[in-house]
Amino acid sequence: MSLVLLKGVSKSFGDQRVLENVSLNISEGEFTVLVGPNGAGKSTLLRIMVGLLLPDEGEVNILGFDVKKHWKKLARYIGVVLANERSLYWKLTAWENLDIFGGIYNVPKKKRIERAEELLNFFGLYDDKDKLVEDYSTGMRKKLLLCKALIHQPKILFIDEILNGLDVNAVIQVNSFLEKSSKDGVTVVMVSHILHNLSEDAKIVLLKNGKIELISRYGDIFASKDVYNQLSELFLQSSEYAENE
Repeated sequence: MSLVLLKGVSKSFGDQRVLENVSLNISEGEFTVLVGPNGAGKSTLLRIMVGLLLPDEGEVNILGFDVKKHWKKLARYIGVVLANERSLYWKLTAWENLDIFGGIYNVPKKKRIERAEELLNFFGLYDDKDKLVEDYSTGMRKKLLLCKALIHQPKILFIDEILNGLDVNAVIQVNSFLEKSSKDGVTVVMVSHILHNLSEDAKIVLLKNGKIELISRYGDIFASKDVYNQLSELFLQSSEYAENE
């Protein structure tokens, strides 16, 4: 079953064409990673998927909703984490943040508590749940953003560059959680420069100059010389990034 369906999506900012005739189909439970060089249109595409930007041309259908018309209805069924997001309440604790956002999504109190405990425990934040968010490290805040996006158990999770700024162990931890979520039926769509430690079943979508150049299963990349050659520069950048963290 297709939960994300894009047909002929194009987007420009002024005279700059950022996306050109992009079509993409993402099925339920797939873990999809949008990759490509800076300026390829990855983040713009993700923002169009969640209704934060409107395409100039094309159709965007998420969970059966036409995003142009029904993005407000869609919001309750998706979780979103954007790059450099500052949506957390820094003067409140992690626990208070999750309680507030769970309430916004009308998650029952008992379920809210259970879900917050589950998420905080998985990401190693439970012992710091009563600490103010302003006292969290960058990595801890990013993990809390994931907890916030997942508090209402969304059907689709959209993530933009959440791995930036995390150490290698944290990257492995986050990818492990996303892989588990995918196997549990959550559809994951992630923009990332980090191509290591991904699930073999992850779907890699390569964008260049606003167009999809390649779609491949992560586990098949190394079996095909042509496919690997198209992604080799990104793997090199990913390795350099990991070494600098």
